[in-house]
Amino acid sequence: MVIDVVHDTQEVFRTFLHCMSRPGTIKNIDDIGNQMEQLGNCRHATFLGAMTLLDAEVRFHIIGENAAEIEEVLSAYTLSKATDLHKADYIFILQDVQPQMIGEVFNQAKKGTLTNPQQSATIIIEMEKLSNDPQLTLHGPGIKTKENVQITASELWVSGRAKANKEYPLGVDMILIDHQSNIMCLPRTTIIDNCEVS
Repeated sequence: MVIDVVHDTQEVFRTFLHCMSRPGTIKNIDDIGNQMEQLGNCRHATFLGAMTLLDAEVRFHIIGENAAEIEEVLSAYTLSKATDLHKADYIFILQDVQPQMIGEVFNQAKKGTLTNPQQSATIIIEMEKLSNDPQLTLHGPGIKTKENVQITASELWVSGRAKANKEYPLGVDMILIDHQSNIMCLPRTTIIDNCEVS
């Protein structure tokens, strides 16, 4: 694996912050640490994201075929510990997960409490494609009026996300990563609607 841990993770962190503050914005991180070998079914951008977000203070959970192997490697690099889904600060849903499992993740993920809403989970999902084609409309803080996006297989989690985020400030935040290392973030304050056909 070839990665400049300090420089590369700082650059990824800045990308996450930019995308989280501007929901619907798509940024690419393919050229960061691009000499890394793929770890099992975990995409290079997802692994970079994990290296950026995880440390000894947080816990994580991976859902996918090679979860145990990936958890072991991430724990060794970041000193973060793998844990049960409902206790995880970061939940990674890999590309090979069974679609019916995704909705259950939103049911079980930590939502925080009224006194500590920040003690909630961030869900990171690998998907096929992200674009700004009109499929879904985003509204909320960080968006001037609306932002159109297309997210492959969003029907698997949009309603589960809405239920998880219905009692603001409780809820979950999301980071979406596609096969081209494009990143899009959806904080809990972002409302997702289907695009109106005119």
